[in-house]
Amino acid sequence: MQDEQTNRRVENKYRPLGELVRGVFFILFGLFAIFAEKLGMGEFRISPEAMSILGAVLVLYGVFRMYNGIRKLFFNRN
Repeated sequence: MQDEQTNRRVENKYRPLGELVRGVFFILFGLFAIFAEKLGMGEFRISPEAMSILGAVLVLYGVFRMYNGIRKLFFNRN
């Protein structure tokens, strides 16, 4: 029974870390979508306005993922 509790605790610590990592990737993809064409790193077939909107949505979703991960890691006291 004690082994089950320790395994559950370890599993619960990895999930928020995954949230943080996913958040960082979404933020990076969003920044790439916003600035890639302006910096000459890529050319997209959709309008720059649509890419900026997509980038902003990706960045916001990444911030949300990071917030969730931080909240679950540090502020969820059971």
